[in-house]
Amino acid sequence: MVEYGPGMVSWEQDFDFYMAMIEDLPASFVIDLTAAQHAPLESHPLLLSIRVPMQLRREDGLRDARELDALGALEDHFVTTLEQKVDAIYIGRVVHDGTTTMFLYVPVAHRAALEDLPSVTGAPAEPYLPKWAVADDPAWDHYLGFMAPDEYAMQTIWNRRLIAIFEEKGDALHVEREVDHMVYFPTRAQAEEAGTALRDAGFKTDELEPPAKAEGSDDERGWGLQFHRDDALSDGRPDDFVAEIYAIIQPFDGDYDGWGATHVKGTADA
Repeated sequence: MVEYGPGMVSWEQDFDFYMAMIEDLPASFVIDLTAAQHAPLESHPLLLSIRVPMQLRREDGLRDARELDALGALEDHFVTTLEQKVDAIYIGRVVHDGTTTMFLYVPVAHRAALEDLPSVTGAPAEPYLPKWAVADDPAWDHYLGFMAPDEYAMQTIWNRRLIAIFEEKGDALHVEREVDHMVYFPTRAQAEEAGTALRDAGFKTDELEPPAKAEGSDDERGWGLQFHRDDALSDGRPDDFVAEIYAIIQPFDGDYDGWGATHVKGTADA
């Protein structure tokens, strides 16, 4: 639990990661997903970025395993110290092109202290030489517009979490089983066209469901289409079939609502 601001806004932080591409190089994003429910926070309008060049440069620009402990300790030091001394909110980091960049939101009263960051955090551990910058971002545009995952990236996070549940049950992930999917469309025509494209990709589709209000909401979900196909769940396969589905439904303004499947017992369960 973390608490911030004069009204002591609080939430349980929920950090997770996803991968993306920035200027033709892979980027690893780690982000507090729960912060999206509270952003922007009026009490924290300043964005502090701390950029740390990595010492062991990989060709793809991501972290070398031999440097993980040192970088983790450096990040923990910055985050813990800044949370305690300037009421900072750590919202995540990006690893890209040989650097790790941490991002925090801070109250405006601490702007002067942040201009001389070592006076707050102490000198960084050698051989790391961080660079930092402070910017006005009262709308939290950096968090909401840059850090936050898009629909597909968010689905890859849910894929990992769902697969973890299957693994806890001892599932034989490599065994194909029927995987059920749900998607909603603004119009019946769009749903029908998407259904044709999905069937061409090997999916079986059910009858369209007319627009209805989502549970606990006054908003209608649009035309619902449930569809199915046999797929395995191992080796990142869920990310692959979700990418395939997004490519099919996005031209028809489809809103993907996720997937589910039955548990297949592994040999240990037999």
